[in-house]
This record gives sequence, C-alpha cells and structure tokens, in this order.
Amino acid sequence: MYPDLKDKAILVTGSTRGIGRAIAKRLLAEGAIVGVHGRNHDRVEVVCRELHSSRTVAVSGDLGDEGAAESVVSSFHTATERLDGVVNNAGGGKAVAFRGLTPQKWQDTFRVNLEAAVQVCQAAYPIMRRQKQGCIVNMASIAAHGPGKWMGADYAASKAGLVSLTKSLAFEAARLGIRVNAISPGLVETDMTEFLPADMRKSLNIPMGRFAVPEEVASVAAFLLSEASGYIAGQVLHVDGGLFMGNA
Repeated sequence: MYPDLKDKAILVTGSTRGIGRAIAKRLLAEGAIVGVHGRNHDRVEVVCRELHSSRTVAVSGDLGDEGAAESVVSSFHTATERLDGVVNNAGGGKAVAFRGLTPQKWQDTFRVNLEAAVQVCQAAYPIMRRQKQGCIVNMASIAAHGPGKWMGADYAASKAGLVSLTKSLAFEAARLGIRVNAISPGLVETDMTEFLPADMRKSLNIPMGRFAVPEEVASVAAFLLSEASGYIAGQVLHVDGGLFMGNA
C-alpha cells in the first residue's frame, strides 16, 4: 500500500507485543527494515524469529535507564546506517485513583510515557537533521485529551505531555524535512484491556461498538510514516471508534 516504505529503516520502541508488535509486522509487510525493541534481549530475539523476516534488527534496552535511549537509537542506526523513522510506542500504566497516587508513581509513569520518548527523539533528531528527512510518530492516548477516566491522572498527564512534545518538535523540525505526528488510540484489544468484563466494555458506549485491534492502529502508523501523509505535521490522529467524539 505504501511502496515508499520499502527499504526504509524504522525503529519501533516497545514492539515485542500489542500495538508495537503490530506496527513492526505491518512495516515489515511494507518492505521496511524494522528495529524491534524491548527491555529483554532474549524476548526481542524471540519476536524477531516469530516475525519471520530477515529485515528485523533486534534492539534491547530499558528506556527508563539513563542513557538507554541514546544506546537504542545508536545501535539501530549503526546496524542500518540510516534512520528514516521512529515510532515511540514504549509506555504503559496502571490505573490508580488520585487519592492513592504517590509522587513515585507519578514520576515512574512520566519516565516511561514521556521522558523516554523525549530522549529517543533527542537521539534520533540529530541523525534526521543530517539526513534532511525523517518521520517520528508518538503513541499518545485518548486519555491525553481529557480526564484520565480509565487510567488515572498520571497516565493522562504523561500522554498530554507527549501530545505537546509532538506539536513543539513538529513546529521546529518541519522546515528541516522532518515530520512529527502522534496517534491517540482509544481502547485496543491488548493485554492491558483483556481483563475488562463485558458489562464494563458495553458501558463505555463506544460509537462503533467495539475495541480496536492493534492492526488498525498499525495501519495509521504506516500512513504517518509514508509519503501519503507528506504534508501532515504536528497532528494527532484519533483511532478510537468515535469514543472521544461521543464523550467530548
């Protein structure tokens, strides 16, 4: 569908499962060279084998550690000798009511959802500047655009920060041939949502009547990385089945 992605070198952080893995798989199908990343190197190697492609590059590192982001980006760039795209997908969270939110929990959530993405961008940006081209896609969340109804204040605030980062970097980078955009998924069928009972799912009143599957988010990521979105910068695309529209 996007022939210009063939042979492009794209790093996808947090790509051993869920949305990240679906993005890696989609990009491989488009002919890209894909950096599969996770904290555990053995797990990354297993996923690379499961993807059945010689175009995967195994990259490991805990992005919560000092200097890990630079090492992850550098390792992939060294292996491919270019860096055409980055998808900042690594992240997570666990719902905690505000009354139970500790300073440490707040800091931990920001470290994994925002600071890691900042550091990956800081490592990738100089490379893309030298190349005079590149694309960055940040994985935000519908929670970034309103109250943290399902994931808590820390998660919502960290993802809102990621949206702000996206727009600020896009404004600076666009003149250099670098595009930065974000995706805000709603509820997606992953291990983070599999525990939700049927009655709770129904009560969410998603206009399309179901959760997304990871492949639907992956298709949007591929679009934003391709020349098909060549005049799009600083935007946040909602992939939520109309949930934000219905709850705005």
